[in-house]
Amino acid sequence: MKINTIKPNNFDKIFKELLKNKKKKGVASARIDFESICVDDKIKLILFLISDGVNIENILYKILFWEDDAKIENYINKNFPKEKFTKIKPYKNQAEAGVFFIEENEINIKFLKSILLRHFNFELAKNPALNMRVFLFIKIKNKFSILLDIYDDRGCYIHYI
Repeated sequence: MKINTIKPNNFDKIFKELLKNKKKKGVASARIDFESICVDDKIKLILFLISDGVNIENILYKILFWEDDAKIENYINKNFPKEKFTKIKPYKNQAEAGVFFIEENEINIKFLKSILLRHFNFELAKNPALNMRVFLFIKIKNKFSILLDIYDDRGCYIHYI
């Protein structure tokens, strides 16, 4: 599977089949069960899987959220004012999630750790927490791409493309 450019407007189209079926020709996929390790180690593992941000060409976060839009926006603007996000769909207090994307040319480790901490803590009923699901698309310079679907505190799917 050859991928050139992933943007908010083509993320779902390109990855729909892969995320639904977990298999695609030319893609190595795995499910990682990290339920039994502490939150800090889960975050360290994810950073390791994406090479700690070394040789990143670009990264795209897709975040599904079940929180008031203002709560998510205030969190990002207050703690990470340089992060530019695009809200694709607002959350309307229903079962269907709101959606926003963040595009970067390098990984902001502090931001990634903060998002993951809040994601995992929500599932564990700890603070600080935000109700969200995190997808990361990372393109490594001159090598391959990685798609992570971090579904909750129990694990994630990882696809090396």
